[in-house]
Amino acid sequence: MVNGRTARGFWCGASGETRRRGALAAFGFLAAALLPACSAEVEIERSPAMHADGLYRGLFVGGSKPDGTFVLAQHELAPGDEELVLVSLAEGEKRTCSLGKAFFYHTAQPQPPPEFGVSEPFVDPRPTRILTLEGELGAESGDLRVFDASCVERMRVPSVEAPVQIIGGSTPRAYTAQTTSGEVVVIDPWADSVRTIAESASFWQYRQDKFWLIEGGRLVVRDLDGNILQTAGEGVTEVAVPYSGDEAAYVDATGLWVLESGDPGPIAIPTTAAPCKPQYGLGGAPLKLIYRDDCAAGVLAVLDRETGDTRLFSSGVTSAYAANHITMSWVFFEREEPGKKRELWAIQGAGEPMLVGTNPSPTWFAWPRKEDFLVELDHDGATATLGNWTPEGGFAPLLENFWDGWAGMKGYFPTLTDPEEDLGTLVVLDTTTLTEALRIPGVHRMTPDFVTQGRTLRYIHDWDDALGAGTFGAWVPATGKQLDVDTGVTESGELFWPEPGVVYAVRTPERVGIWTAYPKL
Repeated sequence: MVNGRTARGFWCGASGETRRRGALAAFGFLAAALLPACSAEVEIERSPAMHADGLYRGLFVGGSKPDGTFVLAQHELAPGDEELVLVSLAEGEKRTCSLGKAFFYHTAQPQPPPEFGVSEPFVDPRPTRILTLEGELGAESGDLRVFDASCVERMRVPSVEAPVQIIGGSTPRAYTAQTTSGEVVVIDPWADSVRTIAESASFWQYRQDKFWLIEGGRLVVRDLDGNILQTAGEGVTEVAVPYSGDEAAYVDATGLWVLESGDPGPIAIPTTAAPCKPQYGLGGAPLKLIYRDDCAAGVLAVLDRETGDTRLFSSGVTSAYAANHITMSWVFFEREEPGKKRELWAIQGAGEPMLVGTNPSPTWFAWPRKEDFLVELDHDGATATLGNWTPEGGFAPLLENFWDGWAGMKGYFPTLTDPEEDLGTLVVLDTTTLTEALRIPGVHRMTPDFVTQGRTLRYIHDWDDALGAGTFGAWVPATGKQLDVDTGVTESGELFWPEPGVVYAVRTPERVGIWTAYPKL
């Protein structure tokens, strides 16, 4: 039954075994399907009552040991008027409180266990703190406000620009942001404190406990207390910092330079003309610095920071990125000549550039497989052709009318094709065979997502435009089963603690509100 409280599907578990709902925490929602194959039937049980009634969107799950699990969501008060609320997900408690108008919000989230079935989810032991930027959707700045789990405001920082950067990942240690006056600050919500890193910066980036800033035309490196560690350059206009935070490349009035962390001075990078657009490659060693050796002509240069070797490539380059894949480094770049089609090129290791194809997607990216890549070509302004590209065999089309795709699901590549406004056909490719493993029409573009606790894909299909909702479903590759959890759903979020499940928003008139569901064997 989907319209009742229970949805049934085949699950995997030991023969004849039964479990209480809470005992599934070691396996995770929809993740028991990774157990040895069997014919056990699972029930997905909805909460007996909704946690909050009304129209909600923008679900963000949070929680802490002192305050339990909750979800932050935008609550529609009237058409075009909404406020951010906290909805408690504690069993038997129907509690909401208002956080006011907000266009950005964040809080610490319970995290999945590092090893399912062995360890427990990580839950923040500190009291809940919720950060918001006050304002209507579409705003670019507003007062930063900090609340506790009772929606009591604890501190406020005036006129902060979006985005706010998190220090410490999903379990924040602090946050950092810039005010509209140019001041860079660090906010510690648990200490109710704000400290200034720099009074005025035209650029800033936080990497690995250091700030790289442009202050008064100079590159300045500061620690988390705002102390100056290094300075370099005059008239600095561009800065790039790799994820490691060990160095930065910058362009100033005299050329291109690299400043390594802790060094007394920068290293000059010779160029044939005025350089621009420095950026670092993705992945580990060898670290690659990409830039335009001649900015006006768009001449691409790639510097291997390990060997010091520099290679110059084609002119007319408009975008590029480098990544280390398996045992080989790759550089992809796009170039364009007046009156001609845009071209996508690839460079493998120390090899020469190879033409991949023409008219790549404006937001092009190459998804790596073992020795080849999935790429989007022949983009017509709305969709493209998704294909497999190899250096030896070239481009082999796989899907026409390709609209979107998501990397990160091991062994599978979910895509959306054949767009009609916000809806498309969900097509999941097996990345080993490059054959279709699943095809579902009428899926909303914003809904496909991975269930972290198991190799499972969730989505909303059979979308009803009049209602603005559809059927919440999930696909478990290990069993090939498709399971519908509920109807009239707009979006969902994953729960890890105190037990695994999902939280979702329903728009069906007689059931409109926030609901949860849990597996029951």
